[in-house]
Amino acid sequence: MTAVRVLRVYHSAVVDEYRERERLLRSRHGYDVHLVCPPAWPEGASVVQAAPDAEIPLHVVAVRGRTHPILFWYASRAFRRVLRSVRPDIVDLHEEPYSLAAAAALPAVRREAPQARICMYTAQNILKRYPPPFRQLERRALAATAAAYPCSSEAGEVLRAKGFAGALHVLPLGVSLPPARGSENGGCLRVGFLGRFVPEKGAGVAVRAFAAGADGLDAELELLGAGPQEAELRELCGQLGVAERVSFPGAVSQAEALERISSYDALLVPSLTTAGWKEQFGRVAAQALAAGTAVVASDSGSLPEVLGGCGELAREGDPEDFAAKLAALLRDPARRAQLGERGRRRAAEELSWERVADGFDRMYREVLAGA
Repeated sequence: MTAVRVLRVYHSAVVDEYRERERLLRSRHGYDVHLVCPPAWPEGASVVQAAPDAEIPLHVVAVRGRTHPILFWYASRAFRRVLRSVRPDIVDLHEEPYSLAAAAALPAVRREAPQARICMYTAQNILKRYPPPFRQLERRALAATAAAYPCSSEAGEVLRAKGFAGALHVLPLGVSLPPARGSENGGCLRVGFLGRFVPEKGAGVAVRAFAAGADGLDAELELLGAGPQEAELRELCGQLGVAERVSFPGAVSQAEALERISSYDALLVPSLTTAGWKEQFGRVAAQALAAGTAVVASDSGSLPEVLGGCGELAREGDPEDFAAKLAALLRDPARRAQLGERGRRRAAEELSWERVADGFDRMYREVLAGA
């Protein structure tokens, strides 16, 4: 029996860790999965080059437009050549339906692989009315989509509110399960923040929460990332008298970020809602659960859904509430261990790449059955 051919189009597939879904779809579920990605893409605060993959056929296609998830598209002729070569039964666009990448890909699919069924991703969890032409592009994309896979329930509700009547599968972004944590850090307690230094990620809330919540304790805060707020954050550390206890290692690779998350006693995820954005998934929170690291996150966007009761939720934008939750955790190793165990169990059962691949298998089977 010929394997079902799937062409997944995903700009973040430049990151090796993010290809675990495709590896499992091939090895565990028997799909002939191919990946399309750009030659390079900014992930976090660094640009990641697409490296060859021994386990997945990888098609590196040049991109046009701006280096922005919504404002780029894949070079048309090269993308059409990939379609002719793969002859996919399913084209899985891991791009937003209002993106230029989806808008450019769909006519190419109709021309080169008209029999292919379309699956499409979304993370947009705010109901927005886009200006032309994005509103029209989104409408056309959703009309062509057999199944959509939002990464949160909120994003799924937004799709329904926009009139999407097709199959809907809420599928998380996926995390790897590192080895179980060893014993608690000896002596100094380690608190972490990982993200871009931009207002919506709330690094300033993390600094204020640490200054108050770790007062009187032998503890340090690591602000892992980069961005335009770095000078402001360093100044804030000085004002609060914690500059010597806060480090700025800069942006690191995905592999190193996972190692550092596993070393923290607590991770802060203080995301803030803005007029145009709220936390769409919170992969760093999911990674902390998988690592068995206790999490204190804001009750913003998808974070309560990702934590699933396996971490502490603090009021969004409230450093005092964050500080109280952090202080309680840092003074209670048993509570940290309890949350760590529950988090690892949740990650294994709901958020791991294995569960994600199982969800994609169900979606693909449903799509093909309805063809």
